[in-house]
Formats: sequence, structure tokens, C-alpha cells
Amino acid sequence: MSSKIMQYEATMKNQEGDSLNSDLAAFNGTTNDGLGQIQKILFGDIFLTWETKISQMERGVQELINHTEAKLQELEERFTMLDQELKEELETNLLEVEQENDDLRGMVQSLKEQFELQMQDLESGKLDKNSIADVFIQWGQKMQQFNE
Repeated sequence: MSSKIMQYEATMKNQEGDSLNSDLAAFNGTTNDGLGQIQKILFGDIFLTWETKISQMERGVQELINHTEAKLQELEERFTMLDQELKEELETNLLEVEQENDDLRGMVQSLKEQFELQMQDLESGKLDKNSIADVFIQWGQKMQQFNE
């Protein structure tokens, strides 16, 4: 008899375990529903309102992030474009300055050559001291002739 009692107890324990498991599963399911109902009763629309506001704020933050990233990309493209334009302008100005320097060097060289030619003309055309003395002596003699 004791073995039959033991079998009966084992069967009861198995049935109780199965029943307990199904009760726990049912309780968990209803607890979640029940918890939601309790939250709804206690907090009502406040909980839903806050969830909605938080969701809207999350969307707003994401929109700001997207907008900021787009603006940063736009600024980066603009800076790249301005940098390229500035480089091109600097190169153009540098070429112009080099051309003007070459032109000025040519003008200076031309003026120097003209000056040297004029100096040579002046040096070749100048009278030496003896020639000037002879001219004065001749004038002096002519003046003496007029005085006599």
C-alpha cells in the first residue's frame, strides 16, 4: 500500500506542478494585462500623454540631428568651394604680379640703357679743359682787337 500511496502522491505532485505552471503562465499573462490596467487606472491619460511627448521629443531631436548634419555637410562643401576659389584667385594674382614685375624689370633695363647712351653722348661731346682755354684765349684776342 505504501507504494500505491507514493504513486498517488507523485501523480498529485505532477498534476499540481502542471497546474501550478499553467496558473503561473495565466497569472503572468493577466498580470501584464492587469498591470497595464492598474497603470491606466492610476495614471490615466498622463502616462499616455508623457509617452506621446517623449516620442515627439525623440522625433524632434532626430530631426535636429539630421538638420544639423545636413547644414554641416553644406558648410563643408561651401568651405571646400571657397578654398578652391581662393587658391585659383591667388594663383591668378601671383601670375599677374610676376608679369608686372617682369614688365617693370624690362622698363628699368630700357631706362638704364637709355641713360647709359645719353651719358656716353655727353662724355663724347664734352670739351676738355684745353679746348675751353683755347676758346677763351681766342675771345680774349678778338676783344683786344676790338679795343684797339
